[in-house]
Amino acid sequence: MTEPAGAPDGPAAMTEVFDAVYRGESPFGERPPWDIGAPQPAYVALEKAGLVRGTVLDAGCGTGEDALHLAGKGYAVTGLDLSPTAISLARDKAAARGLGAVFEVADALDLKGYEGRFDTVIDSGLAHTFEGDRLRAYAAALHRACRPGAVAHILSISDRGSAQMQTRLAEAVEGIPAPLPDDDESPALKRSADHLRDGFADGWTAESVEDALIRGIIPTTSELLDVHAWLGRFRRS
Repeated sequence: MTEPAGAPDGPAAMTEVFDAVYRGESPFGERPPWDIGAPQPAYVALEKAGLVRGTVLDAGCGTGEDALHLAGKGYAVTGLDLSPTAISLARDKAAARGLGAVFEVADALDLKGYEGRFDTVIDSGLAHTFEGDRLRAYAAALHRACRPGAVAHILSISDRGSAQMQTRLAEAVEGIPAPLPDDDESPALKRSADHLRDGFADGWTAESVEDALIRGIIPTTSELLDVHAWLGRFRRS
């Protein structure tokens, strides 16, 4: 949702950064703002609407709440994340709740070994960490991992939502910078609906990209905060 400031590039460096976050060794403290301790309301609503089917991939699953919610509903779910610490925490939760979700460490830009396995993808806050070329690489990896006709539901924070979250975090957490002024010269990643559509332009049909909310938590206060996001639905060719 709001990735650590100054996060380096490359899988090994990103693993180190996010492992430290999940160990509580970052300005966020004991929990990052995307680890809300419950499934995202948007995905609860999607499942209730009958828009989840078959074998499910939770890409960038973190500590597993979305995957575990669906496993509790009877779906076969695999959660993948780059962070071994996050995966360990997710496995502990699954064991404690008696749920059969599978959690594995994997690079979402590769997904080698998962070819043709999934009918539904959920993504809560991973796609929005990728700029154009990497977003397209991610969409291509999901394409390889999915069966024809599979649907990817991508919950991606927007520019507006990112600024809302960053502002609140900067107020509450020492060491978190305030957002930069919104101008055309800002080097920050642009999280627009068109950016999401462009990323999934090859091998996917955009069925919808709608206004939505993504829920975060202010680590120092446990305040839940719903901010603007995009919810994209893409069907694999």
